[in-house]
Amino acid sequence: MRIAVGTLRHSKLEAVRGALRRLRGLPWPPGGNVELLPVSVPSWVPDMPMAEEEGLRGAANRARGALDATGASLALGLEGGVIVARRPEPVVILRNWAAAWDGSRLWFGSGPGIQLPEELSSAVLDGEELGLAIDRYAGEHDVRSGRGTLGVLTADLLDRRHAFEDAVLAALAPWYAPGCSSPL
Repeated sequence: MRIAVGTLRHSKLEAVRGALRRLRGLPWPPGGNVELLPVSVPSWVPDMPMAEEEGLRGAANRARGALDATGASLALGLEGGVIVARRPEPVVILRNWAAAWDGSRLWFGSGPGIQLPEELSSAVLDGEELGLAIDRYAGEHDVRSGRGTLGVLTADLLDRRHAFEDAVLAALAPWYAPGCSSPL
């Protein structure tokens, strides 16, 4: 089976590979062999999605673009962003989404979320991309290509790759789990 992935980012591709390793014990995919086809496609959402709908739309757009670009059997789109909960004070929660698309069925999954501390929340709400803010916060360079903000904030008990891996497993459920309801 050929599976397109709408990204060239190493950490996201490793998440897809990790999800596929976890599925090895199931009779999926048919034939058991998977060829990943990474491709750079636009998300058509802001670089820092600021709402759940933007994250879902970005993931779906990447999945659709990857399928169109490759002619694969199935495509995945992965998108990170934040949800801003309007409480008396805004609460900014980091979240990751994945979408699976086969040309007729679309299904979404998400990874764990975490509230951002005030310094990061303020930066994001002021329009700074989280990738830049977390580098400054952690005193590191290119955090998002490795352990990600989730890794920094959880002392590496959770990390970016595993959050996307869980999102991918959830998005692929209709294809490997007979009990999952019919996709949209």
